[in-house]
Amino acid sequence: MQVAIKIIKMSLGDPVTIAILLVLAFFSLFAWGIIIIKYFSLKNKQKANISFYEAFEHIKHFGEVEKFSVKAPECPLRNITDAVIKEAMNLSPFVSVETLQPRSEMLEDTMQREVEACRLEEDTKLSFLAMASNVSPFFGLFGTVWGIMQSFYEIGTHGSADLSVVAPGIAVALITTVAGLLTAIPSSIAFNYFVSRNNRQEILYYNFSSHLLSLFKRGDLQAIEKVLTERETAGAQ
Repeated sequence: MQVAIKIIKMSLGDPVTIAILLVLAFFSLFAWGIIIIKYFSLKNKQKANISFYEAFEHIKHFGEVEKFSVKAPECPLRNITDAVIKEAMNLSPFVSVETLQPRSEMLEDTMQREVEACRLEEDTKLSFLAMASNVSPFFGLFGTVWGIMQSFYEIGTHGSADLSVVAPGIAVALITTVAGLLTAIPSSIAFNYFVSRNNRQEILYYNFSSHLLSLFKRGDLQAIEKVLTERETAGAQ
């Protein structure tokens, strides 16, 4: 521990090393802030989505969806549902065989936009984690190369390649590599974890959208069947 403290004190004498360590410290602090906030945010959303979907599976008719959505807690699945309900309200109440497919396609487009909006919102700030994981090792490498150059300069100044001359400079050089790796590794792990988790959530959104669209199509089909039945009954009379 004392050796590490001594090396850090030595590194503070070089402005280039200080600048590199400050940049890496900024990357690390900002990355950890994103990791902590994202983890709890996505955890709460996932819990709310599961609760919403489990309750939604008991709905048998599209007409029940609006009443259910109003009482449901805020979550991405509710946002998708509200957008679909809003679009459905803009459609004509009259259904025919010719309009069945266009009506479904309009709702499907709405669902697609909402799913993409949810995914974009969940991927916010992940690009910084990707940048930190890619750039930090290079900052560390630059610091190491700079420190080794300083060591060679010291060799030329003292006219000796003795370990006591070279070792301090190399030790200072390597501390930037360690700082770069300590920044890059958590950022890389977190980025891949969140992307994988968001991919699974996106699949859930599409499955839910398919279920919601099926309810709407079933309602349209039932309306058409009802009209046809009434015509057949009237014709038989």
